Amino acid sequence: MLEKLDRRKAKTKQALRDALVALIKEKGLETITVSDLTRKANINRGTFYLHYKDVLDLREHIKAEFHEGLLHIVAQLEPRDMFNQALEGKVYDGLIRLYAYFDSQADFFEVMLGPNGDLSFSILMKETIHSHMYRKLIESQPHNILLVPADILIGYVSSAHFGFILEWIRNGRQQTPAELAKYMCNIMYHGPLRALGFLPPTTK
Repeated sequence: MLEKLDRRKAKTKQALRDALVALIKEKGLETITVSDLTRKANINRGTFYLHYKDVLDLREHIKAEFHEGLLHIVAQLEPRDMFNQALEGKVYDGLIRLYAYFDSQADFFEVMLGPNGDLSFSILMKETIHSHMYRKLIESQPHNILLVPADILIGYVSSAHFGFILEWIRNGRQQTPAELAKYMCNIMYHGPLRALGFLPPTTK
């Protein structure tokens, strides 16, 4: 009986999640009502209020779930290994897992990071990459070997990586997570100027 109730609860939450994504695409986040959601999800208002207080509460719960999933992925990343493998011309498996996570939740990320979405979610995703991927790597380096101040470098690298993921999503995810990870490792190894063709290719 409990298992049946859990399945029903999970099904209801998934229906509301899907309804929220569809409605953000249709009309933007700020104008969505509980009635909109329940009609789209084909559930009654009473069922909605068993799980959430209002639209904002639903949105925040879904954001928290996705952020928790992202934190689980980035907590397992070792940025130093990522850069070291890039220097060897290899693709870091952790990057593939990271991009696969974005790929698996692409409908949600696309609308939340899009023009009708939630700016605070974009900031949260960027800050997660900033804090959990690059800060601990760059701050572990002796500051006397850095060409620019650490905080500026962290901001640049994390913003560039977030923009890299965002463009991939906005362009329809035409590359697989493995292909995307390879491109990122190439940028890390060769640098933006070489990747753009302004400098000759490096030879190993």
